[in-house]
Amino acid sequence: MKPLSSTLLPFIICATGLLANTSYATAPDPFGEQRARYQQATAALESGDMERYRNLKQDLKQYPLFPYLEYAELERSLSGASQTQVDRFFAAHGDTLLAPRLQRRWLRELASRNDWRGLLQADAKMPVDGTRYECLVLRARLNTGDIKGAYARAADLWNTGESQPESCDPLFDSWIAAGLLTSDIAYSRFWKAVDNGRLSLARYIDRYVTRSDQKAITGLLLKVSANPGLLADKSLLTAKNPEQGRIAAYGIRQLARKDLKQSFSLWLRDRDRLAIDDTRRAELDTYFGVRIGKNFFPDHEQQMQRLDPDYRYPEVTEWRIRNTLIRRDWAGVLRQIERLPKDYQEQDRWRYWRNVAAEAVGGQPVKALKDNFAKLTAERSFYGFLAAETHNLPYDLNDEPPQFDAKLLKRLEQSPPFQRMSEFLNLDQEYPARSEWNHAQTLLSPEERHAAAHVVSRWGWYDQGIRGAISSKQWNDLSIRFPQPYRDLFDRYADGRNINRTWAISIARQESAFQAKVQSHAGARGLMQLMPKTASLTAKRFQVPYRSSAQLYDPSTNISLGTAYLAQMLERFNGNRIHATAAYNAGPYRVSQWLEERGNLPLDIWVETIPFDETRNYVQNVLAFGVIYDVRANRNTSMLSPDESSQLALYRP
Repeated sequence: MKPLSSTLLPFIICATGLLANTSYATAPDPFGEQRARYQQATAALESGDMERYRNLKQDLKQYPLFPYLEYAELERSLSGASQTQVDRFFAAHGDTLLAPRLQRRWLRELASRNDWRGLLQADAKMPVDGTRYECLVLRARLNTGDIKGAYARAADLWNTGESQPESCDPLFDSWIAAGLLTSDIAYSRFWKAVDNGRLSLARYIDRYVTRSDQKAITGLLLKVSANPGLLADKSLLTAKNPEQGRIAAYGIRQLARKDLKQSFSLWLRDRDRLAIDDTRRAELDTYFGVRIGKNFFPDHEQQMQRLDPDYRYPEVTEWRIRNTLIRRDWAGVLRQIERLPKDYQEQDRWRYWRNVAAEAVGGQPVKALKDNFAKLTAERSFYGFLAAETHNLPYDLNDEPPQFDAKLLKRLEQSPPFQRMSEFLNLDQEYPARSEWNHAQTLLSPEERHAAAHVVSRWGWYDQGIRGAISSKQWNDLSIRFPQPYRDLFDRYADGRNINRTWAISIARQESAFQAKVQSHAGARGLMQLMPKTASLTAKRFQVPYRSSAQLYDPSTNISLGTAYLAQMLERFNGNRIHATAAYNAGPYRVSQWLEERGNLPLDIWVETIPFDETRNYVQNVLAFGVIYDVRANRNTSMLSPDESSQLALYRP
C-alpha cells in the first residue's frame, strides 16, 4: 500500500455549520400531501375534468410546482387566450423558466393566427432568442408594411451553412421574389454549406448561382464530390483559380475516407502546386498526420518528414512520439518531445514519457531523475499516479474539502428553483429538474454554483453534483466529484463475480457519472452503459433474470450485468484489467486486433498508443479513478497489479 500524501485531510464537519453528509432521504418531507394533490390535479387537467382540477388547484398555491399547473392550464387553452392572460402569467411567474417558454409558444400561436401586429407588440415586451423567432418577427414586419425592416436581416439569415427553420421560408421567398438574392450571396452560401459538410444543401443552393465563372466552380466541386478519384488527373485542377485549391482540399479529404494512402499522396502533390489557404492547409496537414500516425505504418517517420519536417503541428508531433515509443527509440522520444511547444511539454503525459526516456537513455544523475518523477507525483492524474507507483511515492490527490456556511446551503435548498428541482426528482421527472438546474445556474454566483452542486448531491442526484463541480471549476473538491452510490450493490455483485469492486465503481463513474436512467446516442443504458444486445447475451451466460432493455435502468440489474460483463472481459484478456477496460469501451474485437498488432509492447506504451482517443482517455480515467476511490476510503491502493506493473516501460526498456 502506498502512503497517503500529507495533503489528504479528512473532511471534518465543524460546529460552525459546514456541509453535513446528511442523506436527503432522511429529511422531513414538507410537500408529501401537496405532491399527491398536484398529481391528482395534473391528471384532472389532462382528462378535462376542470371542476375537479380547480378544486384541487386552490390548495396548491404554495406548492413549488404551482407555476407548472398554471402553465399547463394556459397552454391547454392558448388558441383562445388573450395577451392579457399571458401578461398575467408573466406577472406571477416571470422569474421562472416558464416565462420564456410560454413566450415562445405564444409567438407561434400569434403567427398561426396571422396576428402580426399582436406578435410585434408581444415581442417588444419579451424578446426571444433564436432564428425561428427572429424570422417570425421579420415576417410580422413584412406583413405590417415594414418591408425594408423585414429584408434588412434576410441576407444574413439566408447566407448560412445550415438549413434554416421553416418559419423563415415565407420571408426568404418574399426576399428572393424581390430580386435581392444575388449570385454572389448564393455562391458564398454554397461554400459555407460545403465547409459544413452539408452537400445536399449545397446542391439546393447551386440553383441560385447564376454567374458562369461561379457556376463552373460549383459544378466542378459537385463533380469531384461524386467521384473524388478524378483528382488523380493532375490536369483537372490548376493554380490559376484559387477556388480550385479549395476543391482539391475538399475532394482529397473525401477520398481519404476510402483510400488514405492515395489521398495522402495527392495531398503532398497538390498542397504546394495549388492555391490553398493557410487555414485549410494546416487542417489537412494535421488531419493526415494524425490519421497516418494512428495506423502505425512502418514508414511513418519518413512520411511525416515529408508532411511536417519543421514540427509545425503539435498534434502531429504527438503521434510521431507515439510511433517512436512503439520502436522504443528512447533518444528519438526525447528529441521529439523537445520539438513540442512548451505548454505541451509541461503536460503530465509528456513529462512522464520524458522521464521514462531519460532513465532508459541514461547519462543523467540518479537523483535528478528521481526528483523529476517526484515532481510529477504532485499531479492527480494517470501519469502522476504511474510515477508514484513506479517510485514508491505517495499518491497526491490534491483534495480541497469544501467549507460552506450552513446558511448558504439552507438558503439555496429553500429557494423556489431548488424546491422545484427537488419536487420533480421526487416525482421521478429528471428532465424538468435538469431544466430548472440549468436555469438556476444563470442566476447564481460561482460560490453559489459550487454550493448548489453539494445540495443536489446530498439529495442523491450524484451526476448533477458531478457536473456542478465541473461547471464551477471545483476540480479539487473530490467529495462531490467522486461519490459512491449503490455501494452495497457494487460490493455484492463485484464480489460475486470475483472482480475488484473499485474497478466496477470507476467504470460506472466514467460511463454515466452514476446517472441510472441515462441512454447514450448509441443506445447504451444505465449506470454501466450496457447495450441491450450485450446485456441479453451476458444475462444468458451468467443466468441473470432479464426480460427487456427497460430493466437496464434498474441499478441492481444494471450493476449485476455490468459486473458480469467486466468479469467476462477480464477472463477473455487473461486477467489484464487494462485490456479488459479498453474492451469494455471499444469492444473486445478491436482490443484483440490492437493486441495482435502491438501486444508485445510495455503496458504503458500500449495504452499510450491506443488509436481511439476516447478509449485511451477512458482507460486512463478508469485506472486513475480507482486510485482516488481507494485512497479516499483508506484502502490498500495500487493502480496496477504486480503483474501489470512488471510490464511497464521502466522495467521493459
